[in-house]
Amino acid sequence: MTLRGLNNEQYTIARELGRGGEGTVYELRGHSSLVLKRYNERLTTEKTEKLRQMVAMKSDGIEAYAAWPVNLVLDDYGNVCGFVMKKLTGFVPLHMIFSPMDRKKLFPDKGYNFLVHVARNLATAFYKLHEAGLVVGDVNEGNILVSAAGLVAFIDCDSFQVKGRDCYYYCEVGVPRYTPPELLKHGSFEHIERTVNTDSFSMAVLLFQLLFLGRHPFAGKHKSAADIDEETAIRQRQFAYSLDNKKKKLSPPNNSFEITNLNDDLVSLFHQAFEKDERPLPAEWVKALEHQLGDMVTCSMTRLHTYPAKLQQCPWCAFRQAKGILYFLDDTYLHAHAVLGDIESFVNGFKLEKLELKKWSGPLSFPHVAATPIDRKFYRYKSARVWAIVVVAIVNYVLVNVSLAFFPSFFLIGLIYTHSPWTRSINKERQRRVQEYTLLLGQRTRLVAVYNDPPDLEAYNRGLQTLQQYVGDFTRMPEELQRRKKAMEEDVYNEQLDDFLRQFYIDEHAIPSFGPAKKNTLLAHGIRTAADVSRLQHVKVPGIGPANIEILKSWRRQMETQFVYIPDDQLINTRMQDVNNDMGRIRLNLENAIRNEFQSLNYIKANINNRAAILAGQINDISARTFEAELNMMEFKRVF
Repeated sequence: MTLRGLNNEQYTIARELGRGGEGTVYELRGHSSLVLKRYNERLTTEKTEKLRQMVAMKSDGIEAYAAWPVNLVLDDYGNVCGFVMKKLTGFVPLHMIFSPMDRKKLFPDKGYNFLVHVARNLATAFYKLHEAGLVVGDVNEGNILVSAAGLVAFIDCDSFQVKGRDCYYYCEVGVPRYTPPELLKHGSFEHIERTVNTDSFSMAVLLFQLLFLGRHPFAGKHKSAADIDEETAIRQRQFAYSLDNKKKKLSPPNNSFEITNLNDDLVSLFHQAFEKDERPLPAEWVKALEHQLGDMVTCSMTRLHTYPAKLQQCPWCAFRQAKGILYFLDDTYLHAHAVLGDIESFVNGFKLEKLELKKWSGPLSFPHVAATPIDRKFYRYKSARVWAIVVVAIVNYVLVNVSLAFFPSFFLIGLIYTHSPWTRSINKERQRRVQEYTLLLGQRTRLVAVYNDPPDLEAYNRGLQTLQQYVGDFTRMPEELQRRKKAMEEDVYNEQLDDFLRQFYIDEHAIPSFGPAKKNTLLAHGIRTAADVSRLQHVKVPGIGPANIEILKSWRRQMETQFVYIPDDQLINTRMQDVNNDMGRIRLNLENAIRNEFQSLNYIKANINNRAAILAGQINDISARTFEAELNMMEFKRVF
């Protein structure tokens, strides 16, 4: 399908990249740096005007931090149905770096300093967007992406609050857990003006989550038996990590990174952001985070453990040693037995050589070979034939002159030359010599063909290909071991996470836009807990569309931030042993296969070489005979 831009540009839709409640994003054929978002429903006039205003506002400064609309696209009726924006390659949702397993899978070499680095870049992005006159509005961990370099980029920018010539185009959506208390009290985001100050609260929540490994600043332990959800805590300014609020109802969850581990500037900024009306601006956060980033040290145990230099010991090692909790996953707790051994020396014991035989280049002439003398009888045959012709010619002459009668001598001479016994003997000998030469030449050609292309050569090269494949599989065994270790570790982690998430029942939690009817529908389709939400990728539930699924995923992520990973050493050791046993069996099978194939190749190679030596002698012999036969044939033709 091809859509038209505002200035008649042609955009051909290619592969679908993602689908949400509002629209679908596609790759564009012929525009590798762009993607297109097409809305599911017809746009209102206000939404269309907002998009036109956004395209008019585009700049390099905005596009550096946001997938901003750069052109609008029109349907067949000339109505705006979507927009084109830059393609973000190598980016993942920000929330994925909250989880230790996701961090290990996506950015295995990134430690705590990377989270501080991303936080600094996020604050910078807010600063630049505010400087351009924009308010993000709907700030949450799902509409911000991050790259391996720590760069951040906003998506779903059509929800930003944009100021037009005479009006605001409001951001009318939002996630309560990232919304400041003064906006929560409205109960709705319709026609509510956002400000840099409201953005600063939402940004501070994200910065907190980055620095505290996914923890939410308003989620903690209630000092009484009562429960308090995040939205209520935000309304009451119950900052769980507060050092100033002596009457706070919440305290940090167990096994949390302590706020006092950060530098004083950051501690102060968090208190101001969550407990005051006037919040610190992004530029203040950039400065404090720069200072924190420059004041980090690396643990002597693992390079993944970076932490503030003010601490006397590595906090991540302390969590691991005291509680068994892993916030940064490396491979130091996964032990592989020596099932691989010295692979390099094993493989290098086999010299893999492609068998390339030289084409036959033996002599075609033999100076010591001469033509066999011609039997004297053929000379007599030739003389007899000549005398017969002479006699016929004389007789013809006499008859013509004496009796004046014509004698058909020419006919008789022709018969004598072509059908006389002497001629037949000469022709038969000439034919014999031609046949002898032709037969020997054919035999020589066939022997040379076999020499140049031995029948076993194809089998050798096939076997060599198989051997190289076996050796390649063998040399890749360390990579395969690492892959299996990671898969095993991920399985153990996800099993533990699923067990944790099964305690959060959907019907017991307040989830935005999910009333009893929707919850009962989910229950009827087996979606009971936070752990079951992942099944919605494969299970279609009536009335639960993409927008609802995203809300459920967000709620699941909210529950997931309370999870701490304490590896089950006994289970891991058992499964690691299974991995080692499997790799041991694979190694043994490959060793046997390599040895057998190598021996087979050596046998074929020896046969080829031996056969080549025999053929060389046969070809030399028949070449001399062929040369002699050719001389004999040519000499006979010359004489007769």
